[in-house]
Amino acid sequence: MDAKSILEITNSFPFPTVEPPATDGHHDSNAISNHAAAAPRHKANVAYQNEMIRKLREVNVDANNVGWYTSANLGNFINLNMIENQYHYQKELNERTVAIVHDVSRSFQGSLSLRAFRLSPAFMAAYKENKFTIE
Repeated sequence: MDAKSILEITNSFPFPTVEPPATDGHHDSNAISNHAAAAPRHKANVAYQNEMIRKLREVNVDANNVGWYTSANLGNFINLNMIENQYHYQKELNERTVAIVHDVSRSFQGSLSLRAFRLSPAFMAAYKENKFTIE
């Protein structure tokens, strides 16, 4: 957990991938992308997270869910799915959860690019009251 304003993350695990159903024998690439982007809020994945935390505790690992992670390309990651995922985590789990963003393209240029984000209390209130749009 965090101490003296430092959040220490020692373990992470990906969500299981689930293929959305094909329509007319073809996969809709937008449906696949949207399904993957909503993974942190998906009920099956919430249950999976809880099970993973339980298993880590069984082997004496200090396990607390402190957020989620995603990848980005050239800093392009802020979209409605990202906001909805982070809102879900801060509202349902803990207001101090973070979203870790790994910028793959910037990391490829020679230095690891990891950034952590939280939604501010003012944004959380505005989003809850539907006073936020992506336009």
